Amino acid sequence: MMRAALFTFVGVVLCARSLQSFAGPDFEDPVSASDWFAVLSVSAGLFALAFAIALFAQLIGSRAVYRISRVAAVGAGLSALSNLLEDALQLGFAFWFFIVGTALTMAGLIAFTVVVAVVGRGPRRLLAAVPAATMVGLLLLESGGGVLILAGWLAAAAIVLRRSTPTAAQIAPAAP
Repeated sequence: MMRAALFTFVGVVLCARSLQSFAGPDFEDPVSASDWFAVLSVSAGLFALAFAIALFAQLIGSRAVYRISRVAAVGAGLSALSNLLEDALQLGFAFWFFIVGTALTMAGLIAFTVVVAVVGRGPRRLLAAVPAATMVGLLLLESGGGVLILAGWLAAAAIVLRRSTPTAAQIAPAAP
């Protein structure tokens, strides 16, 4: 249940931040509540994404997928922290850490998508859509790309909930 909540949180927060970009927040020099929401929501979304990527990789059940997912997770965590340092605390040097974190995240998501598509068998290959949608959504974050992120992570949450819901055969008492 916690995985589904985390996956949903990632999608909702990054989608809300993405759609907020149409209001033109000044996240480089935050003053208003809208500006601060822009800074804090993208950092919160990226921190949550770091954990969600690793948990999603565990659903696949492959060591290779989990190892690759750590690259994207570390990149998302670094991007989140450096975004806070750069925009909230006005520490300009953190911009370079944000660039490195974003590059790691994108490279990790590309590799994650490819590995899931290759390692996955049958319908499990479709799970590659989640990191792919996340990557494209992050690239288009300022243009409403968060909607793709929301769709991908809601699908991941639905998969988790479906796996954790007992079937009628599991609920029915054993025959005497």
